[in-house]
Amino acid sequence: MDRSNFYNITHLSISFFLIFTSYSVAQTFQTSSDYAKSGAFAIGIIYLLFCVSNMGLSAYIIRSLGVRLTLILSSLTYALFVACNIRYNIWSLYICAFLLGFGAALLWTAQGVYVTISTNKHEQINNLVSSSTRGFMNGVFFGVFQLNQIVGNLIASSLFRLKFDQRIMFTIMTVISGLGTISLLFVRPIKLPKTAEKQSILSSLSIILDLRFALLIPTMCYNGLAQGFIYATVPTLVFDKSQKFLVFAILGGVNALNSLFFGKLSDLFARRVFIFAFGAFAHLIIFGLLLLLWKPPLDQNRMEIFIILIIGLSIGDTIYTTLIYSVIGIFYAETRPADAFACLRIFVAGSTAIGFIEQVFLTIPMQILCLILPMSASIITLIYEHYFVVSIDTGKSRKPIEKKNKEEVEVETQHQLILTTLSIKA
Repeated sequence: MDRSNFYNITHLSISFFLIFTSYSVAQTFQTSSDYAKSGAFAIGIIYLLFCVSNMGLSAYIIRSLGVRLTLILSSLTYALFVACNIRYNIWSLYICAFLLGFGAALLWTAQGVYVTISTNKHEQINNLVSSSTRGFMNGVFFGVFQLNQIVGNLIASSLFRLKFDQRIMFTIMTVISGLGTISLLFVRPIKLPKTAEKQSILSSLSIILDLRFALLIPTMCYNGLAQGFIYATVPTLVFDKSQKFLVFAILGGVNALNSLFFGKLSDLFARRVFIFAFGAFAHLIIFGLLLLLWKPPLDQNRMEIFIILIIGLSIGDTIYTTLIYSVIGIFYAETRPADAFACLRIFVAGSTAIGFIEQVFLTIPMQILCLILPMSASIITLIYEHYFVVSIDTGKSRKPIEKKNKEEVEVETQHQLILTTLSIKA
């Protein structure tokens, strides 16, 4: 079996692991530091620019520069943002956040395209059924990628425990992020589909009008809002900095395992709508506990509360993240992958930005209520799309099947009439 494309995805995931080992620490630090309000606004700026930049621009740049070069250049904005945390200055923080928002749009759109095309090539070269390894490949990427939270947060927790200051910690993190960029220099280049190369600068927005994509929008929005809750609100529930980063290190480990498990399960079970529903149910349990039993502020001495909280949130988050990438790949891998992933990130990033801003203005119960509504809409639209429009497991339209069945019934009816006529004449 040719595993070269599998290794391409693994290489990419290791590069992202290094880059986000630093960035995840910076993000958690910004939302829970002595300047938490300005930090939350900075993260909000990142995700808002992330959203806006995907409105045609990121897909166009990827088609112009190529996937590999786009990955390399955009990764530099992450190193710059991490470096600006070495010494706090509100204006440099906002400027670097602005640049990172643009870079993040390019990086994540290019990532989605790279994994999708590599998965297609892997299946074609090895004569595998189409989309039979899509969940696994995305699970591998996100599984390795999520390890960044273990390493990054353990490093941060240890440095705070040893009384190192902010300057030393983020100097180390900047070096790690730089290693991620260097690693991307050696990622193998891939070619976009010819149909994707002919699109104009605003072509990606037209894909929103496709019913297949439109019905996924509630799921994308919930995915973003849930991530905003996890990374903006949950850090405020843990008061001690060392304990806070330890909790998020546990989150990283659970995320890595869940990404691999549920990614592979979605290929074997081939019932992605049920796995989505399980992810929503896991979140609903945690929301219920926070509303009824574990009302903030949480007991800081009960570590088991934070572990249960993290596990439940991780299950839902990894299911939604891994599977939505798989479904987009199933629908658009052969036609418009750059446009599809750019528009995916519009809704995910825009919703994440809202999640970070909500953390500043809304109470936790209100934030949870604002999550339950889009969660419900997500499950309803997924069920409708899968059973009445197009299968999210295979990408096959339900309508042609119904039309084909109708035509077959008409042909069989005509045959019966002919046979009946002949028998009467006989």
